[in-house]
Parts: sequence; structure tokens; C-alpha cells
Amino acid sequence: MVLNLNNMDLIELFTRIKKSFCELTTYKLRDDVLEVITAFSTLNNKFVSVFIKIDSQRIIVTDNGWIDSNAYETPIYDVSEEIVKRVISSYSFSYAIKNTVDNSGITYYYKTCDTIESLPSIVFDVANFIVGSVNSFCIHFKDEKEEKERETFRKEASNFLNMQYHDNVRFKIPLDDFINIKFNAIVNKGSNLFLISFVTGSTPYYFENDLRKTIVNFEIADKSKYRNNIKEMISIINNTSEGYQPEKSSSILSLLSEKTTKPPINWTNKKTILEYIN
Repeated sequence: MVLNLNNMDLIELFTRIKKSFCELTTYKLRDDVLEVITAFSTLNNKFVSVFIKIDSQRIIVTDNGWIDSNAYETPIYDVSEEIVKRVISSYSFSYAIKNTVDNSGITYYYKTCDTIESLPSIVFDVANFIVGSVNSFCIHFKDEKEEKERETFRKEASNFLNMQYHDNVRFKIPLDDFINIKFNAIVNKGSNLFLISFVTGSTPYYFENDLRKTIVNFEIADKSKYRNNIKEMISIINNTSEGYQPEKSSSILSLLSEKTTKPPINWTNKKTILEYIN
């Protein structure tokens, strides 16, 4: 079928597109915060929300911490973490996005304006920033086998901890005095903190890199202002992974044992975690 469109027909097409696009945008009122559910969509088919609040004569538009808390349910590929950080930094610079960290260690990305007239432009910038940032988590930047290995083990270990400790466990969070160092999990029981790192890898190279990262994280945690509250520093070793070769990695495994407060736990003996955290 051949369409013969004149200028009026084209304008009507624009009107229909604009109407349909705008109808995808909706909102929710959350106390004194307006959530605008935009028509922007991510690679994993999630509509992007921005959150608007008026504070001290400023209008603040934020992601509400949803990127850092993974509200968009993106895969978490630890081996891509540094690349994703650079991508987010680039988007932050391009759209002049600032960030702040709350008391629980969640990063909030935001932009402000002084007038209502400027608000649509700010919402556009923040929404575009969120789309780009969330999409960066969805892209396989590195070895697909390694990312699948890491993501599978992270989910299994996280699900096990969640079943055991429920609201007392949080995932992928830092100690708030060292916000750049995140642990796979932190269990909070009263005033006691249990820091947990997962170690895995599809090859000895990746496995040993994970060991080194875990060692450094525990060394830094030992300098934290929460040092007296840290009851245990625990590593969970995926001894079912292809990269687990204890003879080859014996020297690094030995060093890890010096940095943890308990001997590393092999995943096949995961119930030992219940003895360490009680």
C-alpha cells in the first residue's frame, strides 16, 4: 500500500505521536515527593522514574537511589564494574549530574533548578542520565562466561543469606566511611556487623583477581571507624567454579585467611556460615 501524505497529514501524524508519547508519562504522589514515570525505557524494558521535591527554594530532581539500589533489576556483573563506573561518570559530566550518599550507603543522583520554567529541561537531563546509566549495566562489556559465572554465584549466595537473615542482611553496600568499597553482603545483628565477600571466577586469572580484591577490601575495613563493631570478616569461596585451583592459588588463599576473622568458607560447606553468624 502506498501512502500519499500532504503537510496536514504529517502534522496529524506528529499530533498522534505526541499524544501517545505523553500518555505514557504518568505520576505517583509519595508524601512530599512527586514521582514522574516517564516514557523513557531501558534496555531491559523498565520505564524510568524521576523524583521531584522542593527544598529550600530549590527544585531537586533525583533518581531516588534507584540506580545504586538496582530498582531497575539489571544484571550485576562485578567484572564490568569499573567500566560501568566510567560510563556513569561520563553521563554525569554530560548532563551535569551531581550525587550524594545517604546514611545506608545508597548513592542518589540529582540535579537542581531554581524555576519551574527550567524543570522540564532538568527532568529530561536526569531521565536521559538514568537511561544511559541503567543500560550500561545491561551490556556485556567483558567475558560472557565469566559474567554468567559471577552473576549465578552471586544470586545463589545472596538467596542463601537472604533466606537465613532476612531484614538483617543487605547486599552490595559499603561501610559509610569508605563508600567506594562495597561488600557483597553485610549482616547486622544488634551492634555487630558481619562483612561478607564472595570469591569466584571462571578461570584462575579471574578467581585470583577476586581474591586480591577481597583481601584489599578487608584490609580497608580494618581501618574503618566501625572496626569495633565488626564482629566477623567472612569470605565465601566458590569451590565449584572452574577457576578454583587451590594448589595454584595457595599463596593468595593463605593471605586471605590472614585477613579474615574466620577460615574462608567453601560454598559446598555453606552451612558453616550459620556457625560464624549467630
